[in-house]
Amino acid sequence: MESLGTHASILTKSSGEQYSKALHRNSTLSILEAKYIVFPTQYSDIPPILSYATSQSPPLEIAVKGGGAHSSTWASSAGGVVIDLGRLNAVRVSEDKQTVTIQGGAVWGDVYTVCKQVNIDVVGGPFWFVGVGGYLTGGGYSPFSPERGLAIDNILGAVVVLANGEIKRTSATEEPDLFWAIRGGGNQFGIVVEFTLKAFPTSGPFNVGALMYPGTEIENVLTVVQEWKMSYTTREKLNITFGRPGPHFKPMITILPWISHDSPNRSKEVLAPFRALKPVVDSCAPVPDMLAVSHIADAQFALVPPRLIIRGALIKDLWTDMMLDVWSKWCQFTAQNLDARATTVLWELSRADKIAAIASDQTAFHARDPHYWVAIQGRSLTDASEAAMRSFVAETSFKIRQDNTERAGKDAGFFLNFAQGDEPLEQVFGPNLPKLSKLKAKYDPQRLWKKGMFIEPDFHQ
Repeated sequence: MESLGTHASILTKSSGEQYSKALHRNSTLSILEAKYIVFPTQYSDIPPILSYATSQSPPLEIAVKGGGAHSSTWASSAGGVVIDLGRLNAVRVSEDKQTVTIQGGAVWGDVYTVCKQVNIDVVGGPFWFVGVGGYLTGGGYSPFSPERGLAIDNILGAVVVLANGEIKRTSATEEPDLFWAIRGGGNQFGIVVEFTLKAFPTSGPFNVGALMYPGTEIENVLTVVQEWKMSYTTREKLNITFGRPGPHFKPMITILPWISHDSPNRSKEVLAPFRALKPVVDSCAPVPDMLAVSHIADAQFALVPPRLIIRGALIKDLWTDMMLDVWSKWCQFTAQNLDARATTVLWELSRADKIAAIASDQTAFHARDPHYWVAIQGRSLTDASEAAMRSFVAETSFKIRQDNTERAGKDAGFFLNFAQGDEPLEQVFGPNLPKLSKLKAKYDPQRLWKKGMFIEPDFHQ
């Protein structure tokens, strides 16, 4: 590996602290010890790495790390090669400020830092540490989605390193099959080393923070949620979270608003129904830009256990009785499993009209009927509590999906970025799976990209 003649840096276990630091992931459950961790500094560094890995006997597994925020092991490898894109993190704004070009190793904090300087926004993630690449190729729900659709609906072009080492530019008019596949097909078609996104004038300031209520207020809070849901606009959204914050660790329901184009009167009006319930904590306040928004939860993240598993579900509606049923089961689980009481349930409430405006076959992301999503974020303090935490997360996400299917008449499927790899492909990719299988045969006939939701290539014409 060291003799490849590239500009990449290479780490092995003998590299000591540097190697240990490079293994870091957002969840400690995502860490696997690679044989090599390689940091390319230019796109042409990557093909020789792929060639080396595939020439070994047996071939070395290849994993690709962007931000390392996904709670699976998809960006890690036990004994294989991890291509860490962290040094390919440049962000460039066009002269007319209409587009932003982002390298695949950037995190959203890199993007928002640059956008802040020129007063623009892009459809991106809510947290600074989330990698751009995995977020975008999975679909990309954003605070801006109610106004501008999914993040993938705002990709204008990309550069992809294919399994055979070719470096391809792709867009709606250039290699359109590849462009279709990387918008929702995940990591199955190549390493996306560059994205070009639409940009727009900043929507700030934003009002963000938390409104917290004791668990005894759950029914009153959900009543207000249902009423608020009837009149809210595309310029605001809510997350509704079940959690047990310290130091008392009692069940709490928290409203996490995001309000764009903020002004004192605007945020006051939007939040009035929730403030009427007299929250015990109200930290909502204006911040100037998405960089500040992306750091708003830093203090909270610093306190939670690093063992993390996330699963989720797409749902047609936020039915109060379903949410109360989940609340009851979550309260019981976290009361009986103290080492896993940092486990939370997060429901997203935002308009999906723009998401639904795109036909399900226009990108690899198929879930285009109006919907919401829920994420079960399992956290455990100890190895001993991990199994119970994993079971609760899996069973709860399954039960929510089952309830949704019964109520809505059909399964809404899984969101790729909340999957763990054991979900049925048909439910992750829906009716787009046959086309994805054909394109897998076209762009990865040797099955190089096996991490993640592996799609078997279909070579039949």
